[in-house]
Amino acid sequence: MLMDTLDRILKPFHRLLASSGQKCLTCGRITSLSREYLGICRTCYMSIPWITRPRCIYCGRQIGCPDCTREQAGPWHFVCNRSAATYNADMREWLAQYKYRGNEAYAPLLISMLERAYRQLQQEIAKKQQISFHKTGQAAEVQWQAHMITSVPVSLERLKERGFNQAEVLARGLAAAVKLPYAELLQRDRHTHKQSFKSRMDRLKDMEGVFRSLPEAAEVIELLATSIYSRTKALKSINSAMADAPFSLRILLIDDIYTTGSTINACSQELKIAGETQGIPVEIFSLTWARS
Repeated sequence: MLMDTLDRILKPFHRLLASSGQKCLTCGRITSLSREYLGICRTCYMSIPWITRPRCIYCGRQIGCPDCTREQAGPWHFVCNRSAATYNADMREWLAQYKYRGNEAYAPLLISMLERAYRQLQQEIAKKQQISFHKTGQAAEVQWQAHMITSVPVSLERLKERGFNQAEVLARGLAAAVKLPYAELLQRDRHTHKQSFKSRMDRLKDMEGVFRSLPEAAEVIELLATSIYSRTKALKSINSAMADAPFSLRILLIDDIYTTGSTINACSQELKIAGETQGIPVEIFSLTWARS
């Protein structure tokens, strides 16, 4: 009887405590979580090593980048890479939880970080377009955006091991968030062993002949380009200053980590070839969750 009475008295307080605090995904602390902090606690959010001012215009690294400036670098088949965060010890643990331990709860967090990086890329390109306009008088687009999103494929061996392609999940989530079409355009023909312990030159060699475009990729690119070109042409007829601007299909390629760029570059080359077979110029922009 006494226990029933206590239970009735304490139940409202239990409900109040449950509604006022949630468990942070990354540290386990019970606190109030907000959309502003991507669904994690403020402390964990503030610890994210965001890349807000990339120093390397090619790979998006926040510090000096010897890879992109060395004489042997290139040829690059993508316009640039941008990453949400620097790959440090905390980010390594987050990725391990998601990628290797199958903790699917991390996917929305990583997707939100990618969305922030995409918005930042839009702002960066908008500033460049404004500078170009002042120099040349050529009008810029209302807002730069990619035309479609795709992802780096994994091998069948890796897919069986993990049960999912982490890059594809992130890419599909980002496509939904920014309202862009997603399509699988690439396949991985050869399994490669983990790249984290290899030198830069070994990684570059390993990527030779690993990827190729899917048989339907060229058709997908052509259909989308035709649709977008017709809309762009109509816009140019209204804005005469844009009439001479060349058309290229912009594909946003998604992966979890950018290390040497060998994977992104190999995939980008195949995407460009797929476009060329249809006579369509393709520009590849890479967006990765982290930059090592």
